Amino acid sequence: MDDRIIAEYAKVLEFCQRHRDTLPEYLLQQSMDFQQGLWRDYRALLQSIPAPFAGQTVVDFGCKYGHLLPLLIGLGVQMAIGVDAEEEYTKAGKLLFETLYRNARILKSEAGHIPLQPNSVDIVILNEVVSHINPGFLDTVWLEASRVLKMDGILFISDGNNIAHHDPQQVLPDLYEKWENGPEGARTDRDTVIKPFVIRRAEIIRKRHPQLTAPQMEYLAQNTSGLFGDFLEKVIDEYVQTGELVRRPYRRGICPTNPSPAGAVMERGLHPALLEMALAEYGLEAQQISPTPSFERPGMVGRLKDFFRWIRFHLRNLVTPGWQRAYAPGFQIVAIKRR
Repeated sequence: MDDRIIAEYAKVLEFCQRHRDTLPEYLLQQSMDFQQGLWRDYRALLQSIPAPFAGQTVVDFGCKYGHLLPLLIGLGVQMAIGVDAEEEYTKAGKLLFETLYRNARILKSEAGHIPLQPNSVDIVILNEVVSHINPGFLDTVWLEASRVLKMDGILFISDGNNIAHHDPQQVLPDLYEKWENGPEGARTDRDTVIKPFVIRRAEIIRKRHPQLTAPQMEYLAQNTSGLFGDFLEKVIDEYVQTGELVRRPYRRGICPTNPSPAGAVMERGLHPALLEMALAEYGLEAQQISPTPSFERPGMVGRLKDFFRWIRFHLRNLVTPGWQRAYAPGFQIVAIKRR
């Protein structure tokens, strides 16, 4: 099976190299990363999903360009579907993956909606996506996922921003501040700020109303934090017409919002228990996956150590129910459609 998957990603990279003049550079870079073995990390992640992939219809929600799809096809899925809210991703991904694969589709999501028929999907995957979905769209995503899933179908969520854990609580406020206010090129604990959101809002304002003075543009950009898309443009236009503005300055610790139409947020911290409760409203029986200790160490001494670690793990479950919520900076949730 490895040989087949390796061949699929080699085919993807070859296509990108032949069409590099018409495809985004980042798409080519991602294709190189997957061809060089990044797909193995994703395969390991998919092993947490308690269902076979062969013959299934699988949706990768928040797919970006869609680089998970060749892996899914290599695992034998009947149909691999990527869904994303950003047109720059879906346009290039459609050209790449729908050209190469008859059983691959790339679709655009609007405001959290999934353009598929009811009861048509076996598995929906959200990997490192839920912390970027605008909170105003999140209930729509759960409603839509439940709608398109078949009965007993699986929604799988994996994310690295478990706000129940100490580490995200400490690092996220600094990351938020840098993505909102910069400076450009600032390093966070996981990435580099290409262009802070306050500058992106200023560019939108300048393009829409170039007659404004520099102080007016700065005032507007600084006081429209969290706004995006059509509503941001409406607020800007009303200020130009009336001189009045309901000020919305950025507050430290608040997850910042990209002002583009999709309104994606940057690494929002989430509590697994709250997600489970939200999913239950839509007929999705959800449970955070617990990392149960395994017996992997060699030799008698190693097996004894693993045994005592297993005992401690289950004793802690009895004494302190729910302690695993904060077991790691990330979390995984499996939700099964029950109604």
